[in-house]
Amino acid sequence: MSIFGAMMTTLSSFGQTFLLALYVPFLIEEFKITNSLISSFYGIATIASALMLPKLGKFIDTVPLKKFTLMTTAVFLVSLVFFSFSWKWWHIPLAFFGLRLAGQGLFSHIAITSMSRYFMENRGKAISVASLGHPLGQAVLPAITLLVIAQIGWRESLWVNAALVGIIVTFFVIFAIKPAHLQPESILENQEEVKKTSQKIDKVRQRDILKSRPFWLLAPNVFFIPFAITGLFFYQFGIVEFKEWGVELVAFGLTAFAIASAFSILTAGPLIDKYSAKTFFPFYLIPFLVALLIIWLVKGPMGMFGYMIFMGLSVGFGNATIAALQVEFFGQKYIGTVRSLFTSMMVLSSAVGPALFGVILDAGLGFNVVFMISIGLLVLIILLSLRAIPTYSRAKWKYKYRKKFKKR
Repeated sequence: MSIFGAMMTTLSSFGQTFLLALYVPFLIEEFKITNSLISSFYGIATIASALMLPKLGKFIDTVPLKKFTLMTTAVFLVSLVFFSFSWKWWHIPLAFFGLRLAGQGLFSHIAITSMSRYFMENRGKAISVASLGHPLGQAVLPAITLLVIAQIGWRESLWVNAALVGIIVTFFVIFAIKPAHLQPESILENQEEVKKTSQKIDKVRQRDILKSRPFWLLAPNVFFIPFAITGLFFYQFGIVEFKEWGVELVAFGLTAFAIASAFSILTAGPLIDKYSAKTFFPFYLIPFLVALLIIWLVKGPMGMFGYMIFMGLSVGFGNATIAALQVEFFGQKYIGTVRSLFTSMMVLSSAVGPALFGVILDAGLGFNVVFMISIGLLVLIILLSLRAIPTYSRAKWKYKYRKKFKKR
């Protein structure tokens, strides 16, 4: 099942910003539209898909996983093919909507929800393996996609994307996923624990989740990383020009980001399984804070690598931590309903980041203000996250501190 999760997150790349951005120059040239207009199309489509996710994502709790995956894949394929045949400007936002909804939203939602539901003792490791698909896609697919576009054209490359998604997902779902894979990991080992976990919340509605304390504890963290990452990546060439670095550093920096993210994901899983996600919740954003300080204050080009590496460490560990925390707070039984809300928030925040940073830059305030605002928000979120630390852990730390102080 963990391989299924990694496959789904990797293929979600065909609906992610870093890959769809490769098609923007071709769309601008062929449809004779401006940068601001296509950015508006993309933002509107992303927001619309974010609003749809809670309505559709919750069905993963009631619809069999195989059926739900194949239905989502069908939407993804139709969107890719429709995109390839688009000939009027209004086709572009419709295609973006389908790709963002099925690709970025539901494919990632299926992957992490499945890991959260069918794994218990090894949940952290399973989520980590599934999350590896994101850095894998970032490291490999842009170069392959550009090569395919150069050889056969941008429209034809979308047919290749659709063929890959359709063949791989259909084959895996039909032939590789067996009924035994769709049972919770511990169902034969510990029936009482499974029952206890699944009944942690007997019945949950999305409006009840929105009113709960755990939701508002997680919400700022869930919102920040997609908000900041998408905004910073959207303007990565502008940042390089602002710092007076070479444009070639962007490619090397993204590779460093992907490697650091993968390393962090693999490290996070065993630690979460051993100590619980709550223990790490307030601290995984600290490397991101270091990354923002580096890009703001460091003048030399080596700052790009420090910036990308620390950001990758934070993003990788954060993805695993947030996913595991949702189960720790809300239980497994309705994790699809819970995750659909948080996934919707992530998609929405990925639209807000570029828009807000664009307003700041258009106002002539510059990247220094972008960095300072991001740092201020992040410090506030880290402080708020301290509320998630278990009471017994805080008591233990206080005890150790007082004992050490008395010895002095």
